[in-house]
Amino acid sequence: MNIHIPNAGSSYSNTDMEILEKPLEWLRSFQDGWLDHLEKTGQKDWKRYTYPQNRLTPNARGVNLSHTRLLLISSVGAFYPGSQKPFSIDQPLGDYTIRQIPITVNPDQLSFSLHNFQDQYIRQDSQVLLPLRHLQNLRDEGLIGSLSPVFISFSGYQPHAIRVVKELIPAILKTAREYKATAALIIPASDLCIQSAGLVARALEVNNITTTLTTWNAEMAEKTAPPRMTATKLPAGSPIGMPYDSAQQRRVLVETLKLLEMDAPTGTIHLNETASL
Repeated sequence: MNIHIPNAGSSYSNTDMEILEKPLEWLRSFQDGWLDHLEKTGQKDWKRYTYPQNRLTPNARGVNLSHTRLLLISSVGAFYPGSQKPFSIDQPLGDYTIRQIPITVNPDQLSFSLHNFQDQYIRQDSQVLLPLRHLQNLRDEGLIGSLSPVFISFSGYQPHAIRVVKELIPAILKTAREYKATAALIIPASDLCIQSAGLVARALEVNNITTTLTTWNAEMAEKTAPPRMTATKLPAGSPIGMPYDSAQQRRVLVETLKLLEMDAPTGTIHLNETASL
């Protein structure tokens, strides 16, 4: 099983880059450990879970941020109530679909499908996971060339890494191409989301869409070997900054976006950002 998404016409050296390295080995461990225990007991024992371990990182060029079209991708599970279905968070193996939401949406109009997620921060201030206002301001200031007219929302509870590659990622790639995105900002909402975020970043990167992400758990993010990322000491569920701290949110966002102009891999860029007391 060779799980990779080929790069069409790229001049980079990532044509055969695997999004998930050693997929059969991972699948056997997943089935014999976490999944077997779940099927026998109905319990999710994360001590039995095998996290993907990628060794190689995409080697790709940066972009001129002021001339790029940016796509926001968030694992917060946002959806329009009434016109969009909630994510199936009760499914033990997760939901691998996406929702497209206009970038101009009022976040107060959205609902969230949350699964074992620290939601107290986004309940206070949506900018901690959906920094729509900040991105629009940075576009108006000329730091970002333009924004995709929609952002992508998915539910980050996705323990089946192969389904991430075969179901989630093709849907994200299709949307990114439809709206001619040249770069993507990926924001994970909880610990397991970080795994999906890293795999998504790799897949987009080898398909000529430059990526960056931010995380509070660098050790977990590094397992999937994404091309660019910042790491903070902020709490899970508040990766862009603490609620109502617009200055901190902007700092994290700007430093994370700046990585798009750097050739990958950049390594982990640690930011001295913590939760305010």
